[in-house]
Amino acid sequence: MTNDRRPRVAMLVANDVRLDSRVQKAAYSAAEAGYDVLLLGYEPSRKGRPSQPAFIGAAQVVRTGLHNKWQIAQWPLKDGGAPSLRVLPFRALSFASSLDYKMRRRIVQRIKEPGTGDGSVKHRAKELLWKAYFRDGDWRRTARHLLWLEASWAALIEEFEPDIIHAHDMHTPGIAVRVAERLGKQGKKRPKVLYDAHEFVAGVSMPEQRRLAYVGLEGEYVREADAVITVSPLLAQWLQERYHLAETPGVVANAPMLHVPGEEHEDVAPEDAPSLRRACGLADGVPLLVYSGAVSPMRGIATMVEGLPELPDVHMAVVRGADTEFTRALEKQAEELGVRDRLHLVGYVAPHLVPQYLASADIGVIPILHTPNHEVALITKYYEYMHAKLPIVVSDVQAMADFTRDLGNGEVFTAGDAHEYAQAVAKVLADRPGYAARYTDDLLAANSWEGQAEALSAVYARLLGRSPEPRTGVRAFGETDAPSA
Repeated sequence: MTNDRRPRVAMLVANDVRLDSRVQKAAYSAAEAGYDVLLLGYEPSRKGRPSQPAFIGAAQVVRTGLHNKWQIAQWPLKDGGAPSLRVLPFRALSFASSLDYKMRRRIVQRIKEPGTGDGSVKHRAKELLWKAYFRDGDWRRTARHLLWLEASWAALIEEFEPDIIHAHDMHTPGIAVRVAERLGKQGKKRPKVLYDAHEFVAGVSMPEQRRLAYVGLEGEYVREADAVITVSPLLAQWLQERYHLAETPGVVANAPMLHVPGEEHEDVAPEDAPSLRRACGLADGVPLLVYSGAVSPMRGIATMVEGLPELPDVHMAVVRGADTEFTRALEKQAEELGVRDRLHLVGYVAPHLVPQYLASADIGVIPILHTPNHEVALITKYYEYMHAKLPIVVSDVQAMADFTRDLGNGEVFTAGDAHEYAQAVAKVLADRPGYAARYTDDLLAANSWEGQAEALSAVYARLLGRSPEPRTGVRAFGETDAPSA
């Protein structure tokens, strides 16, 4: 590694990247800020060689499966230069991780299965050891695929010689820490590790043993990271308290881009621009509420339907993907309440068009029910509503309710209470311009991805003690097969 090369960031995420807007934006912005970026993703169907590199702006994207005989590493060594290509032999599971797992197995093999002992204090102690050390929270047993994923990524990361390993979400902090330590033991400079906590792991809905495994993994490695960032101030506070962190994690929210490079639409005629109101077939002046995003019972959309009888002449739109049993249940609920003609199920548009699409509505609604993750989240749709300049009616989940009360951009109602929901909607409709006036240019800029990217760059600079020269020119945002000029 030479002193004059750009600093390098290896980003890790255990999905295929294509639907992860936060990861895409982080990779793009880091590359624009002057870092060489290698983004490693996981594609379950991929076997054998990793994918040929793709690019998000100037950031390189490579996807692997769990079992690769060969590793391909390709990245620009300098701006304007031809990419170098290396084919590297498969690296086995890290010795340290494999040995640690074997040692645990030997310990457990000396312990009788719970429920088969004599009830003695000694046996109860063994049962407790089994439960606490192996059965519950042991990701090496119940999420062992992460070791295989490390095997697929390790050679690529080590050859890239990153200055920072940015570990996205709950699956990757252990991989980042172990690879960083291994590089340090090889006599190379140990990269800094940044753990990016996308959600409150203990509150994730998944099978119990898997959830406990990820809680255990996070607890084992979060303090080994050189810095931690997350998606909301409340989650940052919870992480610090739960793991006794020396400092509160930084916040980088998953906000929309104000301007998507390469996706300018200034020349689009008004009648051709995406419009939710037009998709619903509604005239101007008809009150329109919108819920946009994933649909499930815990999202609280049924509360919106239940509240329609108390809101004469008000229509609601649900922007969703494919219809499901749940969306059909919403339609049946609306039919039984006599409001089916005021419920509109409409399709998605491209992510960069969402705020523009939603802007013809009157209110953005977030009616989610209480779960641990919902309490701490400032979800993407909140920021999309903001950038559409929609007043927001949100249930009393803590982070978003507090945010809404502080901004004065909407009203809060008790989750699941249709009557209180209808009252909140009526109050906002009575003074919609007053609520929307809270969206100043400065507020929207601070709550855009551009503003969040500055916060992320500041974390990188603090870790490395320096900042690179930003790249010049404008590169399109969106995945391509060739590096952007």
